[in-house]
Amino acid sequence: MKANLGTNTATTTELLESLKLTGTFTNPHAGVKQPLRPTYGKPNRHRFSRVHPSPDYQYPALVVTLKGEADESYLAVPTLLPLLGGLAAPKILRLAVDSCEVPRLIGQPILDPNGRSNTWHESLIAYIKKAEEKWVRIESNMHAGQYQTIDAQDDLGEPAWPKDSMGEIITTCFQGRIIDNEDHPLIRQLRGRI
Repeated sequence: MKANLGTNTATTTELLESLKLTGTFTNPHAGVKQPLRPTYGKPNRHRFSRVHPSPDYQYPALVVTLKGEADESYLAVPTLLPLLGGLAAPKILRLAVDSCEVPRLIGQPILDPNGRSNTWHESLIAYIKKAEEKWVRIESNMHAGQYQTIDAQDDLGEPAWPKDSMGEIITTCFQGRIIDNEDHPLIRQLRGRI
């Protein structure tokens, strides 16, 4: 049987033989992977993660999270807290990376200074502390009202930390989502201004 291979004609066997990759095939033009853009949010519940233990990768900030169809998060200057109300919460941004080498900033809650307990926040902080030393993943346990940490059974190796500084990571992650004045579109919307 003849098969069409471009402008040449060949038998089906010849065609299949010409298409077969060798066992040692590598793409000589694959290029160099560029770093992934970090995102902000909770850890991926399906992947194991590590959290960078260095204080250089901890940044206290005021985070504004809008819940809805697609959650959106912003950083805001602290002086705008009165205009943001309950939308803003103080967090410690922590650098994490998952087992697929995806970088993410996690908002570590700052516990209530008045001593009020919040098991969701306490269990998230416990997860972060554990993830500084070993690969873990996190799941919401709605019945218990807290996060549950799952340890990796195998050694997943050393995490592939981004080479960027925390400042560069934050700037990239929150590009276009910094609230730094009263004229920001989100504050205008909250105040009913056009």
